[in-house]
Parts: sequence; structure tokens; C-alpha cells
Amino acid sequence: GGSGQPRGSIRGAVYKDVNGDGKCINTGVAGEQPVAGVMLEFVSSDQRTVINLTSGPDGEFGLFEAGYSYWSITAKPGSEWVVTSAKTLYAPVYENSLSVTGVNFCVQRAGTVQVLLPASGAPFPYAWLALVAMLGVLLILAGLGLNLRQWRHD
Repeated sequence: GGSGQPRGSIRGAVYKDVNGDGKCINTGVAGEQPVAGVMLEFVSSDQRTVINLTSGPDGEFGLFEAGYSYWSITAKPGSEWVVTSAKTLYAPVYENSLSVTGVNFCVQRAGTVQVLLPASGAPFPYAWLALVAMLGVLLILAGLGLNLRQWRHD
């Protein structure tokens, strides 16, 4: 710093992605509205500057007085949200591009995402798996028994 170069700004918003398509702003999809309190991590290209901000009530956030850099912005919501858009976006703040806007992220409630793995702490029905496996084995054994009986009669 200290060179007296002008500072830039990086602005964007975090919105709810209802249908999980990674698009959430001005989509016309009902319920795709701003999400407040999502943490955004700004890291300068030399990685010396790390700034954390959160989205406001209108879903918007802004890093002002940003120094010249190729900034990376990563959405880091709490465990109740999943990022459906790109998790990290980039904003070049230089003399000819001091104001970077449209750094937007889409998030979806974690419970509504089709996740195949059980959530931590959720009771996963291993008992069912064991039962199904046992039934499978019994059916195979029964099938073998029938085959053996037929074979003996010939």
C-alpha cells in the first residue's frame, strides 16, 4: 500500500436457489429471494489479505476500499446451506476495472438437496440393509435347495 492508487469495490449478492439449477437472481422462480448471513471470504491474489464479510438482509455484500488484486471470493455458508452456483468467483480490481459487480452466489437449503449420503447423526437404516441381505441369502439357498431336489430325482 501507500502508493496512493485508487481503491476498488466488489459487490454481489447471495440468493436462494429453489430448484437447484445454479441460477437464482432475476429467474422468475418463486421463492428465489435474498439470503442474509452467508459468509463470504475475499482473498487477494498474493493471499496476504483475507477478509470475511456476510451478506446483508437484502442478500447483498460489498468489499469497498479493495486494493488492486485478482480477488477470489468464496461463499462459505453454514451447514444448513449448500452452494449450487460456483463456490468461488473471481474479481479483477485494477485501474480499468475498479468497480466489480454481479459477484453472485446461489445457495439451497441443505435439507432440500438430493444427497445420497446420510447426514451426520441421522440414523441410517443399516438394520434394513442387513435384513434385505439375509432375505437375499435365504432366497438363494432356497433356490439351490430346489435345484438339488430336482437333480436327485432325475
